[in-house]
Amino acid sequence: MPEQSLEPGEFKRGPGGRPTRAEARRRHVALLETAMRVFLARGWDAASIDEIAKQAGVAKRFIYARYRGKSELFVAAVEQLIVAKLQTLHAFQPARRRVEFGLLEFGRTLRDTATAPDGIALLRLFISAAPKFPDIVQLFYDRNRRRGVAEVERVLAFYAERGEIELKQPQLMAEQFSISVAGIPQRLALFGIRETPQQEERRLRAAVRLFLNGCRTRR
Repeated sequence: MPEQSLEPGEFKRGPGGRPTRAEARRRHVALLETAMRVFLARGWDAASIDEIAKQAGVAKRFIYARYRGKSELFVAAVEQLIVAKLQTLHAFQPARRRVEFGLLEFGRTLRDTATAPDGIALLRLFISAAPKFPDIVQLFYDRNRRRGVAEVERVLAFYAERGEIELKQPQLMAEQFSISVAGIPQRLALFGIRETPQQEERRLRAAVRLFLNGCRTRR
């Protein structure tokens, strides 16, 4: 099938016949969303640029003008999904009540984000691809490892500034908090297991209590 047939007729164009900037941006976002769906549905090996282009309604040249190959497209698609998920964490405003309440509230948000179905599907894909494509996983890790941790640091810093906790090693403590409240629920979700709401709440409260026992300001 010729590439030209993949270009939709309703494509919005500017005065010179070229796509408008807004339209190019819209189609790029749609391309990455489509690519993510194809990768999750097919797996790394079976997913192809041809299928992604067809489903996204773009020519392959539209893809290759932006990415050198499937690996770069994959990383970009994953990053877009992560950015969308981080919006939830970024929008979280720490409660002005005591630190226990605030970290419980944030812990629920963090846990639910970590166990969302699309995120779990992505994590499974990464685990299966890691042994065969370590360079892709390393590229993703290098470019994204600080994003989620930075949002946790922001919330912890809020309570540190109020004098309720000590934050001597912000990155390390943010990582520990994330693992404590979301690590086990996420691991269970990878196996298709979800605890009851009561069990999840009990686990979360224990994690927050243990975390605060280690960093609460001693008066």
